[in-house]
Amino acid sequence: MKKRAFLLMSMLLSLFVWSACSDDEKSIRYSSLPETAQSFVETYFPNRTVVYAEREKDDGRTEYKVLLSDATELKFNEGGVWESIDCPYGVLPDGILLPAIEVHMAENYPDAVAYKVERELGGFDVSLNNGIDLIYSSDGTFIREDRTR
Repeated sequence: MKKRAFLLMSMLLSLFVWSACSDDEKSIRYSSLPETAQSFVETYFPNRTVVYAEREKDDGRTEYKVLLSDATELKFNEGGVWESIDCPYGVLPDGILLPAIEVHMAENYPDAVAYKVERELGGFDVSLNNGIDLIYSSDGTFIREDRTR
């Protein structure tokens, strides 16, 4: 009898641990994204459809990941503000980057296009299609260039 009770308790404990872990990443409906994130997608990617949306909980923070029909990947924070945008087969839509960043890029990298941007502590990391990453402060002031190739 004790073996059965122990086995039952072990199975229940395993089920509890598994269910707690499975809540870390969860597929969600597009309508479950924060309204700010939905508005961002509809404004900057109006001709693409959402293929997949996910809510991820990690270290007490909630993040959202969205995959669009053209393989663009978007990450949003708990409030629906974008954290990263990766357009592997295209370019970042106009208006996502700060005007100061767009001006700097147009003047100094006229033949390159930005396909990825990440918010980092204190600023932005913008990846160009020519293998250069540009680092900017949070107000769009150019800091440095990193070559990735």
